[in-house]
Amino acid sequence: MKKITKISLAAILGVSMVAPAMAIDTGIKGLTQSGRIKLGASVLYDLPDQGNKAGPANWIIESKTTYRPNRQWSFIGNFWLRGDMSSQFTSYDSPNGGLPDQVNGAIVPGTGAFTQNANFNLNSSNCSGNAYCAEMDDELEVLKDWEDIIRELSVKYKDKKGRYSVKFGRFQRGWGQSDGLRLMDVLHAQDLRQRFAFTDSDELRLPALMVSADFNFRKLGIDGPFKAIGMKNPSLEINFVPEVQTSNFIINNPTPGDQTSGGIFGLDWADVNDTTENGPGLAGLGFNLYDNKPNRLSLTDAEWSMRLKFGTLGGSATINAFYGQQDLPVSKLIGSSLIVGDGFNDPSVGTQIPSIPGNSNSVGASFNAATTEAVVFGAGGYLNWLQSVDAFAKGGPAPIVSPLAGFGCGDPFNGIPGPACSINGEVELDYDYRQLMVGFTFARDLSDFIRIGRKSSAPTVRLEMSHEFDHPFNRSRVYPGATFDPDGPGPAPIVFDGSFAGEVTGSGVLAVEASRNIVKEDITSTMIGFDFPLWVPGWESQAKSIFTSLQLFDIYTHNSDQGLLQQSPYAFTEIQDHQNFVTFAWNAPLDNQRLVLDGLYIRDFQGSGDYYRQRIDFNYFGDSWRPRVEIAHFSGNKESAPIGTFNNSDYVEVSLTYQF
Repeated sequence: MKKITKISLAAILGVSMVAPAMAIDTGIKGLTQSGRIKLGASVLYDLPDQGNKAGPANWIIESKTTYRPNRQWSFIGNFWLRGDMSSQFTSYDSPNGGLPDQVNGAIVPGTGAFTQNANFNLNSSNCSGNAYCAEMDDELEVLKDWEDIIRELSVKYKDKKGRYSVKFGRFQRGWGQSDGLRLMDVLHAQDLRQRFAFTDSDELRLPALMVSADFNFRKLGIDGPFKAIGMKNPSLEINFVPEVQTSNFIINNPTPGDQTSGGIFGLDWADVNDTTENGPGLAGLGFNLYDNKPNRLSLTDAEWSMRLKFGTLGGSATINAFYGQQDLPVSKLIGSSLIVGDGFNDPSVGTQIPSIPGNSNSVGASFNAATTEAVVFGAGGYLNWLQSVDAFAKGGPAPIVSPLAGFGCGDPFNGIPGPACSINGEVELDYDYRQLMVGFTFARDLSDFIRIGRKSSAPTVRLEMSHEFDHPFNRSRVYPGATFDPDGPGPAPIVFDGSFAGEVTGSGVLAVEASRNIVKEDITSTMIGFDFPLWVPGWESQAKSIFTSLQLFDIYTHNSDQGLLQQSPYAFTEIQDHQNFVTFAWNAPLDNQRLVLDGLYIRDFQGSGDYYRQRIDFNYFGDSWRPRVEIAHFSGNKESAPIGTFNNSDYVEVSLTYQF
């Protein structure tokens, strides 16, 4: 009932927002009003072991007011209300990620000690063992925070002679020439909560409070030096953004203190493995995630960018520079807490270990980062113990003694009495890293050189290059160095001797000290694209050309042989030195542009990923009603971003938009 009430209130608010827009003829000079109401329902297909299920039911109500009293001033107010009604009628079990077994940890002869996932509660639903479970909840039901509602609230002044303009408020600006994958479009963080990176770019960007100024050098009379070196009609754009934002995303399969879920497009908790492919997992080892972000409104953390636009070589070009903040985080190990009295990482049931007198590695009731790494990866440490128990269950020798036994914890596999214990790692998702990027774009119609097809159409070539300095990466390698040598009561000294040096996978990489786990490397990205209006040979009745666009991407990460991860907090497939993508988009207006077919294909060569989205618009019902069918299919290696991550997120959506 509570959820129905919230949806009803949202609908009432939406109608009140767009009611003035129903009367498009406002009678006020320069005042225009437009808006839309959109509702879509989808079906998820081919879910592993679940078949087809009802999927996201996204809705949006938008109102846009524009007031231009004269040629100098303009005011824009654009407000959205969005949400997802899917939690009203459906749920699904997430097929990816999961939590380690902590309940069914008894020895199973011949199979190992830890064979299933834990029974755990998530969104009021108990998920049985051996099930990766992430039920849809109301996390996305109504996106009603003010920063979600205000898409634009701005004022712009334009000089009478067109020499300059200044815009202030909350809005967005797009950069770059690439579609589908962004290289230069970095001015704004992204909203990754509903359709991740597979929605339209203007809906993906998060607007920010900013000041933008544009200067026309020719009209200002200062374009002489630029013309002398072949730059025609130069103009300069400068942006100042005091509101620092990070990308929005939701992680499914929560940590012990968090039970949020983002549905089928929520990011599943990373695979929980140890350092071996078939190891027992990290049973009894959990992670709590905390955000460390730049100040939201700040002059010291503010972002600056500028773009010089000019004509050259028969086309248009830009030179870009951006100095801001990272949109996505790296994981930084802070330390860990030992939970005594509970083996399932629940501090509300057990108690944290008290301080050990004289132990310099203990801070209050917690271990610091170096000690945590040693406890997990050291010889005789927690992973050694887990693997020895697993080997014993398969008929191997007796297991070693748990390193937690010295703190009064029990070890039933060695007959040591005491309470069950577990470890909660404390990990920051750290966004507070600067981003410095420079780039170049160029676009040119090639009609002077080549014409193709029955109507002598000319392709357009687009080029985009960017270079980012010192991008922060987590890496999936463990190196010797950490020691665990308590001075008070406890186990014998544990010295990290390199037993686990080398690659680690899954959440285990979170238990590595930041000084070894985080590195900074440059990224050089290149895109070349070709757009072509296609007139099909032999189709004499074709009224409009079919727009086609082919793009080739190469993303080169310098010194990538250090085990760099694609994105924290996930141990995704390690980045290769060159990542290559190809995209192909096409748009075909048929039947007097009343039937529009729009397709997008993306191929990830290194991740063996394929994505195809097909939209079909039916414009047969006047200027206001817009029915659409959208199909999206993902195929790729699990945890290989961006496509493989959503290998099981295929959907068919039917939507209806009323626009005015």
